[in-house]
Amino acid sequence: MKYLIRILFVFVSISILCFSKNDNLPRVEFATVIFPKGYVFSLEIAKTPEQWVRGLMFRKSLPQNSGMLFVYPKDDYFAIWMKNCFIPLDIIWLDSKGRIVYFVENAPPCKQEPCPVYEPIMKARFVIELNAGTIKKLKLKTGDRVSIILPKQ
Repeated sequence: MKYLIRILFVFVSISILCFSKNDNLPRVEFATVIFPKGYVFSLEIAKTPEQWVRGLMFRKSLPQNSGMLFVYPKDDYFAIWMKNCFIPLDIIWLDSKGRIVYFVENAPPCKQEPCPVYEPIMKARFVIELNAGTIKKLKLKTGDRVSIILPKQ
């Protein structure tokens, strides 16, 4: 009987840990991004230095119409690299008004150090990473305006 009580205690403890709310865990937030011609994407938001560094590292795939939106506090020349990124990406830099100021198509995963660094030719406020081929598929060009809908705080 003591053995059964111990097993039951362990099971209940694990259940409580698994299903309890933990406010210390970082919450993943998503932005809705609308590209020209009405293409709608749901992008994971990176808005902290830790999230900026991690980006899409270690992802083996990316669902269609998804990606990552890097949100920075001011306009600057924000560089992106592909370290520990397993999938090729399209990278888009946007100014504070949502205009595309620069992009890189089909940035390949970094296979050996030093990894190439991709940097815009103009200051940007946002950077978007999408599956490779998305820029071509959506026929995006410099100057196009993108609508970004961030979650309410």
